[in-house]
Amino acid sequence: MKSGPAAEERVFSVVVEAVQAQRLLPGERLVERELADVARANRQAIRNGLLRLKNAGLVEISRNKGARVAQLTTDEAVQVFETRIVIETALLKKLAEQYDETAAAALQAIVRAEGAAYDEGRIQEARHHSRSFHMEFGHHAGNQYMSRFLDDLINCQPLLLQFRDGKPSEFSGHALHIKTMGALARGEGDEAAHYNTELLNALQAEMLRDIKSAEEHGGAPPS
Repeated sequence: MKSGPAAEERVFSVVVEAVQAQRLLPGERLVERELADVARANRQAIRNGLLRLKNAGLVEISRNKGARVAQLTTDEAVQVFETRIVIETALLKKLAEQYDETAAAALQAIVRAEGAAYDEGRIQEARHHSRSFHMEFGHHAGNQYMSRFLDDLINCQPLLLQFRDGKPSEFSGHALHIKTMGALARGEGDEAAHYNTELLNALQAEMLRDIKSAEEHGGAPPS
């Protein structure tokens, strides 16, 4: 078993990938022994990795219950969307001023893969590409601190699936991703941000409809 930054990064990546793939669901306990085996990390690396996951909003740690995948309240889920809109708007406006062939090629590759996944019915893969699109334009905007914070918020996105009660999302942001790229190519940061905000508002509205439906049918989403 190993320690150090590389081992801590493996712990972080193992949990993030499991949450993204829904192999780990909100509220599930993280077992240190299992993390040690999968991430090839010693106890100190696991604890440091879990602390980083806690700071990213993906994990909750308590003395009595240990480490568990975070469970967002309704208010916290809304705050995720509100914060993403603010950060992504700023990043898109900045990116529009310096949009180049490298950024365009990277985003186009993701959007093509996203579209192909939707066409072939590989919805979970399409969702992965959709999240990657937002992370990618953040990385190219040139503000590493905002980009890093955005990555953490996007990694929390699968936690919002708890509000869907197992139902697949009916929303696809593929068309709006294409419009966002077009606006960036024209140097129109406000327009790119408008399309992106439209997408995030639609996702939030879908989540809130699910919460209302659960309440009407006697469910009890977190509050």
